[in-house]
Amino acid sequence: MTNRTIMRNLEDFENPRIVRLSDDLYGASFFLMKLLPARFILEQAVSQGLLKPGATICESSSGTFGLALAMLAVQYDYNLILISDWAIDRHLKSRLVELGAHVEIVNDPAPQGGLQQARLNRLAQYLREIPGSFWPSQYSNTGNPLAYGKFAELLIKKLGKIDCLVGPVGSGGSMSGTTKFLRALFPELHAIGVDMPNSVLFGQPSGDLGDLSGLGGEIVPSNVAHQQFDEVHWLTPAEVFHGTRQLHREHGLFMGPTSGAAYRVADWWSRKNRGKNVVAIFPDEGHRYVGTIYNYEVDWLSSLSVSSAQVRDEPVAVNAPTEVLSGWSCYAWGRRTLDDVLSGVIREAPPGLVSRPQKSKNSHAAPAASEEPFCNAPIPPIVAADARLVALSHLDSTTVAHLALDADQCQYVDPLYVVFSELSNSPNPDFGHPFAIAVHDEIVGFFVLREKAAMPDWAGPDAITMHSLRVGRSYQGNGYGKAATELAVSWIASNRPSVERLMLGVNARNAIAKSMYLVSGFRDTGSTYCGPIGIAHILEYVITSER
Repeated sequence: MTNRTIMRNLEDFENPRIVRLSDDLYGASFFLMKLLPARFILEQAVSQGLLKPGATICESSSGTFGLALAMLAVQYDYNLILISDWAIDRHLKSRLVELGAHVEIVNDPAPQGGLQQARLNRLAQYLREIPGSFWPSQYSNTGNPLAYGKFAELLIKKLGKIDCLVGPVGSGGSMSGTTKFLRALFPELHAIGVDMPNSVLFGQPSGDLGDLSGLGGEIVPSNVAHQQFDEVHWLTPAEVFHGTRQLHREHGLFMGPTSGAAYRVADWWSRKNRGKNVVAIFPDEGHRYVGTIYNYEVDWLSSLSVSSAQVRDEPVAVNAPTEVLSGWSCYAWGRRTLDDVLSGVIREAPPGLVSRPQKSKNSHAAPAASEEPFCNAPIPPIVAADARLVALSHLDSTTVAHLALDADQCQYVDPLYVVFSELSNSPNPDFGHPFAIAVHDEIVGFFVLREKAAMPDWAGPDAITMHSLRVGRSYQGNGYGKAATELAVSWIASNRPSVERLMLGVNARNAIAKSMYLVSGFRDTGSTYCGPIGIAHILEYVITSER
């Protein structure tokens, strides 16, 4: 294939049928929606010289994106390696193998990041070992949301003005991309994302997602543009089940569970907002689910231990996306970033959730130097423009809750709620150290140091790793990022004298952050790893004995 080749053999399969479900409710029914971003990403890679004829495509997938890649790979003579785990549907696996894909199953979770990171680690090995291999990276590749411009154009052509768009959220591409394109013409478009309880995509505490394919996530992809959403709804497996069956029974649409979830929410919203044009996204057909949702001989819900009492006819509004949910629930997201929403949740947390209340009238004030520190390790001397460290406990999220970031920065760092949740639930709690950066009486930044068993696999045994560094947007531009490095190195030199290196990973697309780290004394090791949002460069700061 030459660089000018356009992959259009399967283009007809990309376009959905637009089905009228009621007076003002329409379903965009795809054969396989993931063909749209898969082809777009591969075409971009070919045009940029990243994907050569006969090359190997490597991806971590257990769902429809892997199937879309397999269909394209067999059409255009690429090799395909897919890394998955035990949760992959056996029928899908057989189909992938039939299409010529090599499917590798990862069984052992990584010490940090579980099976998801274990799959990415194996993917990284293939990328290193196979010259010219290409990773589409649907969770972080900006081509994913861009691919849906074609879909938005089709909706406008078929329906005219769209008042509300409802769709399931996974990688973030379809809802984030389509919403952005539609809002260029319809700025008042109401966008509703559909998720499930225990999925971290919109701030739920991580938990068991069950065996419901296509819904829920254990990581927050950078392609989920939270600021595009007006509302978020969470449906239990039972509610998804009933919505999917209802869509088939009443409209003859044989679709997957993500479609049933979108339909249930869209149908409710349409009935509450008569006269508004509503479109629900139905991503794939139901053939993968004949053994589960469409198995009329087996009570699939019973196998999930899901009570029928969890099926609600309409959502219950919640005050925070972090609440424990027992049934269909909704939250007014208000086009905010995940960071802004969860920072608000932290600030409003009950006093019992905070290990140490603030004594100052200024909620952003740092504890006085004479106050007892949060841990036994001494605070290092004041360095870098009067900045100092304040050691935090794993429950002190309120101290740094005001450190919100701009939307373009949020994609590279976990929300504070997630960071503190991971610290609190870590199997190695003594090896994770959260710190606030204080300047005079103001908290301006935050980071976490990890050591020993709490470090990621790519870190050396002689190192400590830095994570989740942030400087609040109102404090940026004052050198506090560089000060964070000095403070971290000083703390290590004083408290862990045997440690020789401070290491961190920075996303390959985050050029500004990488430049800041290099100016601060880090060097690029030349090594990379596959993170949840793409390739990351591994940097290190060598700690000299002269400090």
